[in-house]
Amino acid sequence: MRMDILTIGEAMAELSANVQSPFPQTNTKQAPENFSGKMFSFGFAGDAYNTAVAAARLGSQVGFISAVGQDPFANALLQTLRQEKIHTDWIKTLASGFTGVYFCFDSHPEQPDPRFYYYRKGSAASLLNESHIPIKAVQQSKILFSTGVSLSLSGETRKAILKAFKIAKENNVMTAFDPNYRAKLWRNEAEAYDAMNALLPYVDIILTSTPGDTQPLIGFSKPSQIIEFFSFKNIKLVVVKAGSDGCYLGYKKQIEHVPALPVDNTELIHPVGAGDAFNGGFLHGLAEQRSLIDCARLASVVSGLKVQAEGTVAALPYRNAAYERAFLSE
Repeated sequence: MRMDILTIGEAMAELSANVQSPFPQTNTKQAPENFSGKMFSFGFAGDAYNTAVAAARLGSQVGFISAVGQDPFANALLQTLRQEKIHTDWIKTLASGFTGVYFCFDSHPEQPDPRFYYYRKGSAASLLNESHIPIKAVQQSKILFSTGVSLSLSGETRKAILKAFKIAKENNVMTAFDPNYRAKLWRNEAEAYDAMNALLPYVDIILTSTPGDTQPLIGFSKPSQIIEFFSFKNIKLVVVKAGSDGCYLGYKKQIEHVPALPVDNTELIHPVGAGDAFNGGFLHGLAEQRSLIDCARLASVVSGLKVQAEGTVAALPYRNAAYERAFLSE
């Protein structure tokens, strides 16, 4: 079966909890974490995985290239992917390695940004190599997608992703990449930039966020500068995600702005994974051959709806809800 979107990356078990201090706010800075009685919600997440689920819920045929270990998390992950109607034919079960895990903690009231702790070094996905790339599946897909997080897993995984993108380019398969820069995953910014730069000759579309990705990697935060930089690198379509300012599209020397779905601060419940939700919506629109403006509008709606509900993946909207908001006239 020909995939609309084929993603390469790692899906991890996610344990998420609200661990706000039980102490009075005046003592918050001195109070230790207290986990007694706290409940952790269990699920799976990861940037490429989140993007895959977002697109699948909109109706795209999505496949996932990855590797898992021989552990209970792996069995649950494969079952969850199939429930989401994501094809698992290209996920390798390895004798070594394990399925990665991360914890997501809500911070104290004075520090509202969530905190993440990853346990993924030596995971099965980091053992993915060039021999694991399904050549025919890549050749027959409409869009191939991966991320900077996926590139960071290991040198072998980086080679595997590069091979897949080269195959896609040789077979006129559209390629998309999100740098999704995370400082903890790289030795330094230069290493992350070099890995991205090696892949760029085989990238048609870049989906990047400002300032999180662009400032550390290329030194720019203004959408016009970012679009000019990546256009000079021969990227056909530059998509700059700018949070509440919406997104900017750079294509054929033109720049278009598409507003974000309005979200009141009181409705902002779970912002984690908003950029991945955007990616899934945008790539789904491309697979359906919609206009770039429609792709961006749908992506903004998917992202906006996602942040208004609880859960990194659970909050991702389904087709009817997203389409009703994005395309009211249809």
